[in-house]
Amino acid sequence: MSRVAAALVDVAVVAAATALVGVTLSGIRYTLEGPPFALPSFPGWAFGAGHSVLVVAYLTTGWALIGRTPGQLVLGLRVLAPGGGLPGVPRALVRALVVVVFPIGVLWTLFSRDSRAVHDLVARTTMVHDPPVREVAR
Repeated sequence: MSRVAAALVDVAVVAAATALVGVTLSGIRYTLEGPPFALPSFPGWAFGAGHSVLVVAYLTTGWALIGRTPGQLVLGLRVLAPGGGLPGVPRALVRALVVVVFPIGVLWTLFSRDSRAVHDLVARTTMVHDPPVREVAR
């Protein structure tokens, strides 16, 4: 359940980022061409491709830099490479691409002895519970 809750937080962050990109592009067009202010209309394939690139960049950045996305940070989850360290950019990119291309692969966690999804198997990563350490005020 923690993976699902983390994914919902990440979906909200990516949706907000997508909306921000749309409003920014509209603002640039409005500045250059004048009224009316309207959100850009893209063909479905272009919107889907742009959104997929944004999701891959979001996931890859989070996993490569700190081993978690903002949603995983909130839920105390971390992605680790085989040696226990950060996955690094190539491994995080492979993991992100598999997540975007084959999202239903997360259901493999229901059958896996060690709760690994298909993207974990392909990228040779592991998702662990690792809540952030908080200092106690004295």
